[in-house]
Amino acid sequence: MREKRKQSFSERNGLVVAPDQLRLYEISKHFRLLVDYALQEEIKRGIVWGPGGSSLGRWVDIAKDLHVKFYRKSIGTFDSSVDNLKKQLELCTRTYEYNRLFDLIEFFVGHRAITSTLQVDLINAFLEAGLAYRIIDLQVVAIGTAEQADAFLRAVGDAEENGFAGAREHLVSSGKMLTEKDWRSSVRESIHAVESVAKNISEDEKGTLGSALKKIGKRKVINEKLKAAFEKLYSYTNDENTAARHAIVFPDSVQVDEADALFMLGACASFVSYLIAKNVDG
Repeated sequence: MREKRKQSFSERNGLVVAPDQLRLYEISKHFRLLVDYALQEEIKRGIVWGPGGSSLGRWVDIAKDLHVKFYRKSIGTFDSSVDNLKKQLELCTRTYEYNRLFDLIEFFVGHRAITSTLQVDLINAFLEAGLAYRIIDLQVVAIGTAEQADAFLRAVGDAEENGFAGAREHLVSSGKMLTEKDWRSSVRESIHAVESVAKNISEDEKGTLGSALKKIGKRKVINEKLKAAFEKLYSYTNDENTAARHAIVFPDSVQVDEADALFMLGACASFVSYLIAKNVDG
């Protein structure tokens, strides 16, 4: 059984948390409001007005399916009033646990009668709120992993507890940039965290990450294959299409996305902890 990781001072005191994209099983109030707003606007688009007031219009079939297939209630108890439907959905989006709310969202994005506008609005709600989930093929899926979150928090704690202040600052900054959807800056900060540790260990303050890793490798402090693998990742951040470590000259040519930033944060965080462990234990 895996030993439970000891939390660092910053974690225990709520000073450092994983980026939003790695905070699984959590949803924000902002996300709830966005989902409710999207649903309420969709209902408004379907309302039919007549002499007797408003009716659900094309939404009546959606509401019936919701009542029977999602809420699992008898059709005999169905209330077709617009106000009732709006109040029900507002209550659901405000009070449901994350998994039940995701079930509700999947019900709507997969329903034959909703508009493409609602589908897009619900997809964008995940993006705008920066959740650790996205809608792919009409299903809610996680884009980050618990392992990536653990690697990030572990690395911040390791850096903090062993005096690698620069690496800690870069890791925290990378997480912040990830939450702010600045993928390119997040990748840059992730690689800088490794660079900071490597330079500290190699005592090569003026060199590059590549030269620092070579010096460390000569002392047999790190595995040669791991060193080679990370040198390739370092090379990726210098790629002309990525240009993650350099000033943006041609913004349209920079090709860094959320998946890249998530991967690099997890990989760099793990390598930071590895280098620190080798240095401390060695």
